[in-house]
Amino acid sequence: MYCRRQPIDPAWRPFCSERCKMADLGKWLGGEYRVPEEAPLPDDSPDEE
Repeated sequence: MYCRRQPIDPAWRPFCSERCKMADLGKWLGGEYRVPEEAPLPDDSPDEE
Protein backbone atom coordinates (compact mmCIF):
# COMPACT_ATOMS: atom_id res chain seq x y z
CA MET A 1 0.00 0.00 0.00
CA TYR A 2 1.36 3.37 -0.99
CA CYS A 3 -0.91 5.77 0.86
CA ARG A 4 -0.29 7.31 4.24
CA ARG A 5 3.49 7.43 3.86
CA GLN A 6 3.37 11.22 3.71
CA PRO A 7 0.97 13.80 5.15
CA ILE A 8 -2.35 13.82 3.32
CA ASP A 9 -2.91 16.61 0.82
CA PRO A 10 -6.67 17.36 0.71
CA ALA A 11 -6.42 17.99 -3.05
CA TRP A 12 -5.79 14.26 -3.65
CA ARG A 13 -8.41 12.76 -1.34
CA PRO A 14 -8.98 9.91 -0.76
CA PHE A 15 -5.31 9.42 -1.68
CA CYS A 16 -2.39 11.15 -0.02
CA SER A 17 -0.72 12.24 -3.27
CA GLU A 18 -0.85 12.00 -7.04
CA ARG A 19 1.72 9.19 -6.88
CA CYS A 20 -0.59 7.11 -4.67
CA LYS A 21 -3.55 7.84 -6.92
CA MET A 22 -1.65 6.71 -10.02
CA ALA A 23 -0.28 3.61 -8.27
CA ASP A 24 -3.81 2.60 -7.29
CA LEU A 25 -5.07 3.19 -10.84
CA GLY A 26 -2.21 1.07 -12.19
CA LYS A 27 -3.21 -1.81 -9.93
CA TRP A 28 -6.81 -1.64 -11.14
CA LEU A 29 -5.72 -1.52 -14.78
CA GLY A 30 -3.23 -4.34 -14.25
CA GLY A 31 -5.91 -6.60 -12.77
CA GLU A 32 -4.43 -6.74 -9.27
CA TYR A 33 -7.70 -5.46 -7.82
CA ARG A 34 -10.88 -7.18 -8.89
CA VAL A 35 -14.48 -6.92 -7.88
CA PRO A 36 -15.72 -10.49 -7.38
CA GLU A 37 -18.48 -11.55 -9.70
CA GLU A 38 -21.44 -13.08 -7.98
CA ALA A 39 -22.69 -16.31 -9.48
CA PRO A 40 -26.32 -16.05 -10.56
CA LEU A 41 -28.77 -17.74 -8.23
CA PRO A 42 -30.48 -20.83 -9.64
CA ASP A 43 -33.99 -20.16 -10.82
CA ASP A 44 -35.99 -22.65 -8.73
CA SER A 45 -39.28 -20.86 -9.18
CA PRO A 46 -41.88 -22.46 -11.47
CA ASP A 47 -42.51 -20.72 -14.76
CA GLU A 48 -45.46 -18.38 -14.58
CA GLU A 49 -47.57 -18.74 -17.69
